[in-house]
Amino acid sequence: MILSLQNISKSFGGLTAVDGVNIDVREKEIFSIIGPNGAGKTTLFNVLTGIYRPDGGRIMLGDRNIAGFSPERIAAHGVGRTFQNIRLFGSMTVFENVLVGMHTRIRYNYLDALFRLPRFFTHERKARDRALELLDYVGLKDSVSELARNLPYGRQRRLEVCRALALNPTLLLLDEPAAGMNPQEIADLTAFMRRLRSELGITLILIEHHMKVVMDISDRVAVL
Repeated sequence: MILSLQNISKSFGGLTAVDGVNIDVREKEIFSIIGPNGAGKTTLFNVLTGIYRPDGGRIMLGDRNIAGFSPERIAAHGVGRTFQNIRLFGSMTVFENVLVGMHTRIRYNYLDALFRLPRFFTHERKARDRALELLDYVGLKDSVSELARNLPYGRQRRLEVCRALALNPTLLLLDEPAAGMNPQEIADLTAFMRRLRSELGITLILIEHHMKVVMDISDRVAVL
C-alpha cells in the first residue's frame, strides 16, 4: 500500500467532520472518494496534506506515519494536490506558477542566491528546464508567458495539476477536477489522468461528484 488511513478523525468544536475513516490505497491505483456535500471529503484531503492536524488515527505513507506533519513536509515526501476552488497565482505567468511548485526540489540556500554562486544558477536552470518539460507534457507550453488568470477554465485546471507535478509526486490528490468542465474538457481530463498513471506511475486519489468520471476511471471507490 502506498497510503493507509487508519481510524482518521477530525472535529471542529462540536462538529465531527471525519469520524473513524479507514482507507487503503494501492500503488499506481486511481482511487475515488465520493459522498454527499458535507460528508467530510475535502476535510479528509486537508488532514492528509497537513492543512488540518487529525484528532486521532494514523496516516501511513509507505512505512512512515505523516499524521501531524506540516504541509511543506508532506509535499516534500511526494504528496501533491489540487483544490476544489482553483488556487493559482493569477497575477503570475503560467511559467512562474509551475516554478513556485518546485520549491521543495530546489537545493540551493539563501547565500547561494544572495551572492549568485554557481549552485544557484545550476539549480535555477534545472528548475526552468523542468518547468518547460512539464508545461509541454500537459499541453500548456504555448501559454508560458500568459497570466494564469487569463487562461480558460479547463486550462487553469490543467495548470494547477502541472504545478502539483512540479513536486515530482508519487501520490496526487485531485479535489473535484471535473467541476465546471464541459463534456470535451472532461474527456480530455479523463485521458490525461490515465496518462499520469500509465506514463508517470503516479497514484491518483480523486474527490469527484461527476459519476461518469468516477465510473470510467476508478479502480476502486470509497463512499463517505
